[in-house]
Amino acid sequence: MLDQIPKLSFAERQELIRCAIEVDDPGLNSEEEAILAKRLQGFHPDEKSGIPLEDLSDRVQKNLRSR
Repeated sequence: MLDQIPKLSFAERQELIRCAIEVDDPGLNSEEEAILAKRLQGFHPDEKSGIPLEDLSDRVQKNLRSR
């Protein structure tokens, strides 16, 4: 089947890609959900490790103006 893809028109390849992207995601199974829940419980971001959005925006704007 894959060897037929190069023979498709551009529009047909776009449709194929669109269909592949739209395939339903089965989601997480119960084991994966348990792993995720355990990892989220241990996640406590350090509030001192970041900067406020306004400060970041100011820094970016200042950096862009200096170029």
